[in-house]
Amino acid sequence: MAAAKAIKLKFNKRRLAGFTGNQLKMIAFILMLCDHIGFMLIENGVLYGQNPIYWNQALATPAGQRWYLAARILRFLGRMSYPLFAFLAVEGFSHTRNARKYILRLAFFAAISEVPFDLAIKGVVWFPDYQNTMVTILLGVLSMYFMDKIKKKHVFFQMIIAAVFCGAAYICKCDYGAVGVAMIAVMYIFRYDRNLQMISGAVIAAAESYTYCGVAALSFAFVRFYNGRRGDFPMKYFFYVAYPVHLALFFAMVYFGNR
Repeated sequence: MAAAKAIKLKFNKRRLAGFTGNQLKMIAFILMLCDHIGFMLIENGVLYGQNPIYWNQALATPAGQRWYLAARILRFLGRMSYPLFAFLAVEGFSHTRNARKYILRLAFFAAISEVPFDLAIKGVVWFPDYQNTMVTILLGVLSMYFMDKIKKKHVFFQMIIAAVFCGAAYICKCDYGAVGVAMIAVMYIFRYDRNLQMISGAVIAAAESYTYCGVAALSFAFVRFYNGRRGDFPMKYFFYVAYPVHLALFFAMVYFGNR
């Protein structure tokens, strides 16, 4: 009698534990929504922060105080969004096959996001004294692009390039300003040492959010569990499109809600 062949059970290998890049993007986007709900819908909507008289009257009521507390909690959560976007910008640039296309795509969506951003923040079509977050990320990516061009030279020259684009963010009055660009540039410089990258990013994030008790540094708890994978579900353009769309939607909700 022929010996029966052994049956081997094959099990799928367990996927890498931790967060994929797409999951980190979704976490960052949700945290950003928390911040924008707190500011745009509650402070500038329910409490009508753009009208100082109505604002003071609203805060004088118990209901107004509850709404204000909700807004503050949401904005504290929202402080953790930008460091995640900054880290993902470093990852995206480090792994992109075409840096120029990456920059052009960012520039395009930064441009079309400006009017919805100005409407949602200030209630006007054009407000030159404050630029949207994508402009900040664009300047950070440009700093990485030019630092990469001189990567064989001393880090001192890379720091000069980073300082130039930090200055550009300050002059352009971008959201998160020079600190936002510095966060991207420094994490790019330390990209080969994840621990040093996280520490430097957390320190800058804490400094940027000092008025919120440095809570932005906590975002690197998510980065700690990043597994280096992009993720299976394609979400490449979702976040580019969702940014201006949700800003326009929030403005419409406040505009028609206050009529």
